[in-house]
Amino acid sequence: MARKDTQTLVDHIRDVRLSDIVGFLKLGIAFLPSLVLRRRHPNIWVVSELPNNARDNGYWFFRYLRTTHPEVDAYYPIHKDSSDYQFVQPWGNVVEFGSIRHYALFWAASTYLTTTKQHGFPHERIGILFVLNNLARFNYVFLNHGVARGYSSIVDGRTTNYDMIVAISQAEKQAMVAYNYQTPNIIQPIGFCRHDSLNNSMLEKDLILFMPTWRMWLDYRHETDKDKIEHIKQAFWESAYYQRIQEMMQSPRLARFLEAKNLRMLVYLHGYAQVYSDAFAPTSERIHIEHKESAFIQDLLKRAAYLITDYSSVIFDFAYMKKPCCYYQFDAEEFSQKQYAESEFFTYEHDGFGPVFHELDEVIDDLEQSQANGFVMEEPYRTRVTNYFPSFDTNHCQRTYELVKALPAKR
Repeated sequence: MARKDTQTLVDHIRDVRLSDIVGFLKLGIAFLPSLVLRRRHPNIWVVSELPNNARDNGYWFFRYLRTTHPEVDAYYPIHKDSSDYQFVQPWGNVVEFGSIRHYALFWAASTYLTTTKQHGFPHERIGILFVLNNLARFNYVFLNHGVARGYSSIVDGRTTNYDMIVAISQAEKQAMVAYNYQTPNIIQPIGFCRHDSLNNSMLEKDLILFMPTWRMWLDYRHETDKDKIEHIKQAFWESAYYQRIQEMMQSPRLARFLEAKNLRMLVYLHGYAQVYSDAFAPTSERIHIEHKESAFIQDLLKRAAYLITDYSSVIFDFAYMKKPCCYYQFDAEEFSQKQYAESEFFTYEHDGFGPVFHELDEVIDDLEQSQANGFVMEEPYRTRVTNYFPSFDTNHCQRTYELVKALPAKR
């Protein structure tokens, strides 16, 4: 599909809320200092994820820049009271997210790199307004976070205006073009920066990881209406998401298997769904629910010998290490209708990196078989992994750097 713009500057201004006035004031205050900053430092790169996050492609790329290319004035905005601050702080040039300095960097940056559509800006609605209407003076680079297998609002060309997109593979690039109004020339299918550190150095052969993704229709983080929030919370208790995960947490058969084989299971809900973590009650001491504040996702993936997910793109990182995994898709039809549908560029059944199951007993059957085989990824999944990823080296950050550096400067 060819890219088409459907919103005007007036439309974007209408989206601005009264509460955004403070953001506009900060942007105005930061403008003059940013001119001085840009004159003194013409090669500023801002690398960001979510306001409290330093654990994705942004973190690994920032770490690479600070250790390998100190000539680049790279900065990382994050809230200093975030649990992730400890990861990025040792590399220096960390700024408080949403501070006047962050706003000044928004004006002064020559390159702005994010893993999300707009959440890395000091004010997301104002930031995206400037970017979409070509009022920002930086090259806008999307380092990516998940994997687009069909339509994804995060890479919709009508509402993003990226100058460069990093794709995990050629298949993802094709999906971005076919379903997301992107033009091929800005998409670089070179793989993700975070893959440079994926290996089996931390492998624990007795560890199983369960990482389901979130459910958009059960997410109330951005709701302000109390009645809507209560309605969503009630829908959670009645959902297959809650009932089927709880079934796993309390499965006598799973508990017996873990005990008999001296295994452990860690459960890590998607960051957007962790408000529901306390709703689940494992009956086995061998099943433990992890939280964002105490767990680093990449370390969990490196440690685990087997992964169970539903639709989450974490399976791409896990399979990259050629370890066995499966999809437990207990609400496939509902998820396809309400969140993300498959496309011809990636189907779980024909392109996935593990078998697809809809019932818990099927999952446990596969767990038992995989454990008996020493938790080794088998065919055809090993060949699918080999054919899907463009490379298996530790040079993803380097390739990203070279491509970003080659972008023509904006003035």
